[in-house]
Amino acid sequence: MKHQTVLSSGSEADLDGANVHVRSAIGEELRMRELQSADGWMAIGARHDLPDDLGRVWRTECVLRRGAADGGQDLVRLRTQCIATTAGAKLETPRKPYLIKSLIKNGWGGKDRQLEVSDQPIWLANSDEGLSTARAVTLGEASKWLPTVYVSATGTSAWLLGQREIEKLAYDLGGIAHVVVEPDRAFSFALRAQTEAKNAYGGTFALSAPGQGIVRRYYVGWQIQDAIELAATIREAASTLRSQMPSFGWDWTELQEQALRAQRANEKSRLTAAESEQLYLDEIDNLQDRIRQLEQQLVARPSDSVGTDEGEFSADNLIRRIGPEIYSGEVSDRLRFAAKTTLSFAEQIGIDTRSKVILQRILDRLPVSPALAELSQDLARATKDPKRVASELMSLLARHGYLEKSDNKHIRLEADKQFDGLDTITIPKTPSDHRGLTNLRKQIERTLGITKLGD
Repeated sequence: MKHQTVLSSGSEADLDGANVHVRSAIGEELRMRELQSADGWMAIGARHDLPDDLGRVWRTECVLRRGAADGGQDLVRLRTQCIATTAGAKLETPRKPYLIKSLIKNGWGGKDRQLEVSDQPIWLANSDEGLSTARAVTLGEASKWLPTVYVSATGTSAWLLGQREIEKLAYDLGGIAHVVVEPDRAFSFALRAQTEAKNAYGGTFALSAPGQGIVRRYYVGWQIQDAIELAATIREAASTLRSQMPSFGWDWTELQEQALRAQRANEKSRLTAAESEQLYLDEIDNLQDRIRQLEQQLVARPSDSVGTDEGEFSADNLIRRIGPEIYSGEVSDRLRFAAKTTLSFAEQIGIDTRSKVILQRILDRLPVSPALAELSQDLARATKDPKRVASELMSLLARHGYLEKSDNKHIRLEADKQFDGLDTITIPKTPSDHRGLTNLRKQIERTLGITKLGD
């Protein structure tokens, strides 16, 4: 580090074998601790504190545990903090430690179940193996340690972000999250069948958590205006999710606690009363440090209540209040349509100027969601073959909130009770001619209320 002073010759150093403490004149500190076992070292770690002139300390912790990960892999945990030392100090989010980049660059990322820890995207092939990986990501089975960003395609080798932007995203998230990219839209259709339509599609970016599957979806629309904002949002969301996940590695205070206990147990018979008391005092200091860290985490954690501040008024919260969407971005598209319709009658109904400006901005800055075009294309494809129209439509509409209720001369589909406002759809069993299939498609589009949403 360019600005470090702790390793200069003028620093105070306490080099006690497995417990090292070095401090410079400006208050910069470096602590190192090693935990031994009968088979050699079990864990080794360091904590570096660098004060600045703004009343803050930049802290970096790194602990390496031997054989703690799957398959006997060593596990390293890094943690960064910006800590206020004076009242009113402005806290910032620390950058990812360069050590993570260095580890990955040297091929030490390791294996996270099915995925290699890397700072490069995983480009899936349109094959059984690719589908298997995508299915595992969608269902949360592909990884254990890191979340995954799944990038769905808008076409053949086409995504909402360009290839370079996807590579930049993967580089920035190296060691924090995996980035998995599907090859084309045909791959999305095949993946739907294997995941009961739980997958991301139509250009949507999905964030998948280990053991849970897809927990968030992101697309250019209501809250995200363009590709630049999309990449920044995903980068922040993935980092936040990883910081909130359970950690299997040790942080510095856990290493300290284990080392102090081991030292007391191993040297119990040789310690003087004063030395034994000092070990207890060290353990107490370490536990107090741990308590301070937990208090800081509680203060930093956002409120779980909905609508308590501006940040809580989000598309996700609004959708939770309204109800589930029949496709990703439905609420956004309907609000856009409402704004457009209201503007067309603004003069007749006496809409004030400010309201017209707001409605026009909604119309200008709220693009139609990619999933709407995807649904329209799916309906066109499903009503192309007279012999397969019934099975194709049943499969498609089942992914958008419909359930089969009867199977007589016609197939009657009813919307799930969560989807208010959707009428029954009747599908004939007997094949129709081209005009009949076109009319059926248009009827379904009217029932779903999507005919005018893309205008």
